[in-house]
Amino acid sequence: LNADLSALDTNKKADDRIQELTAIEKTMAAQLETIEGQLYMVENFYRAKVNLLESKINSKFRMARFKLFEDQINGGLSEVCETTLNGVPYSSMNNAGRVQVGLDIIRTLQAHYGIICSVWIDNRESIVELPEMAGQVISLIVSEQDKQLRIETSASKKAA
Repeated sequence: LNADLSALDTNKKADDRIQELTAIEKTMAAQLETIEGQLYMVENFYRAKVNLLESKINSKFRMARFKLFEDQINGGLSEVCETTLNGVPYSSMNNAGRVQVGLDIIRTLQAHYGIICSVWIDNRESIVELPEMAGQVISLIVSEQDKQLRIETSASKKAA
């Protein structure tokens, strides 16, 4: 009888503990749901902030665009910093595109910091059109007909 009473007492304690843990589980499930809702709001805020940041940075440039974040498969964002021109990433651009994007970045930084510097462009023969620059542009062009270094200025071009 004592063994049976002891077993009944143990079973009652176990049932009470199960009820207690079930109540705690319900409370924690409600807290988890609240936290997941807050996490969803934080992620939406973060995405909106990221989009505003990208828009603000990209508005400073005429040609270059920066992709600062990339959507991941799991729905998160990963930080990247990729320069693009008309949707083409820098790593896939031809030489002319890279030079144009570089000049656009230089022009924007010059305007931001209030300085004007000379810009050297190597392999200029591969670039048809250059964006307008405030400072001096020095173009290095390969020319088969020139065996010695030749210097042309805009004044000498106008005279010829």
